[in-house]
Amino acid sequence: MKGIRMNRTARRTSRWLLVCILVPLALLASACLPDGVRVPQNQIAAALERKVGLIAYLSTDGNIYTIDQGAGRKTQITHNAYISDTTFLFYGLPTWSPDSQSLAFVSYAGSRGQNPSSMGLYTAPKDGKGVTQALTSTQPVVYFSWSPDNRHVSFISATNNSTLAFQVIGADGAKQQLVDAGSPYYWAWAPDGHTVLAHNGAHLSLLQVGDSVNEQALNFDAQAFRAPAFSPSGKQMLVAAVSAAGQSALLLADAQGQNVKALTTEAFGNIAFTWSPDGQRVAYLTSNSGTAGSTGHLVVVDPSGKSKPVALTGTDVYAFFWSPDSKSVAYFSQGQPAAGAPATATPDPSGSGSSSVLLKLSVLDAHSGASHSVATFTPSERFLDVLPYFDQYNQSLTIWSPDSTNLVVSAYRSDGVPCVWVVNASGHLTPRLIDTGWMGFWSWK
Repeated sequence: MKGIRMNRTARRTSRWLLVCILVPLALLASACLPDGVRVPQNQIAAALERKVGLIAYLSTDGNIYTIDQGAGRKTQITHNAYISDTTFLFYGLPTWSPDSQSLAFVSYAGSRGQNPSSMGLYTAPKDGKGVTQALTSTQPVVYFSWSPDNRHVSFISATNNSTLAFQVIGADGAKQQLVDAGSPYYWAWAPDGHTVLAHNGAHLSLLQVGDSVNEQALNFDAQAFRAPAFSPSGKQMLVAAVSAAGQSALLLADAQGQNVKALTTEAFGNIAFTWSPDGQRVAYLTSNSGTAGSTGHLVVVDPSGKSKPVALTGTDVYAFFWSPDSKSVAYFSQGQPAAGAPATATPDPSGSGSSSVLLKLSVLDAHSGASHSVATFTPSERFLDVLPYFDQYNQSLTIWSPDSTNLVVSAYRSDGVPCVWVVNASGHLTPRLIDTGWMGFWSWK
């Protein structure tokens, strides 16, 4: 009997070892498959896959959750979202702090059939223990982002005089400070956590935020763009303005707005740009239209000029996001139905159901210029709302996993339910359904 039990134990151990060997081999083999060929995923692969970071997402029940890429370690952050015959309360836009230990998100409350009458700004540790309402407002919070020190949240909110108020508040709700106002309003934090590069209407300035606010106007004739950007080191900045040659250009300058250099030569009506996380590359999207959300031409440049620009040809791009390792750029373009992508729902012209937009997610090698398709899907409306302003959102959230191997998207299932999906960046694994949800974003770490 002892021998039988030992043999059974040995067989179970052998089967487990075989699974542990074959699953990684299958994943390795998938990296060598032709473009468009996808290997089905299964629960074993999801369980054994190395988990990196967490995904924060807005569920279809209106609450915020976190979860890992294998649909494990699910944690409910908020618990009181609801909708009744007369009123509602739901949450939105879960945003990770730079150290990935905390979340910030907003709430919307009001009467059914009307716009929200009250909004809140909340922070919470990633385990959901100790949610703090940092702000209550009757004015809409338009956009928010963490400061680099993980201690403050900056945000813009509407005012009664049609401008936007730029404010900073402690993560605990203390020391709310009005910093600036204007419309439109975009900004970038320097790594020091005190300096802000602001684009306020047609003006560009540096703001020193502390017990008081000091402003230094920058001598740029700003052109059609949204969010400015500090380099990851904080030693350089990017803005769009008139160059020394008198043309609209993407300009590189030092941290004080001096020693200016033009990075573009092509004419554009609008430009959006972001730094790679390592600060060695800049990706930008130029468009002949001045409207947010219009498609454009994607180019990756080396600010030092040592490497030739990499241009994506033949594809109009809506938005893009750098991978954490700075080797790749994930970009969205107009999609066509394709096998192996997250299932899409039938477009609903009334707008009451799924989005009528079909997006194609692809990955560009920032050095070689090679690109490949990853997935084609119908995005949820709340995920779609982020893309027109991706250059600003690039500074506060990411769709990439910290190890640059996976992406998270929010897409409709075939039954019309919005879901959160994990998609392997190689494009050779079928997307993995994580949970139902309107939008999801990966932690930085």
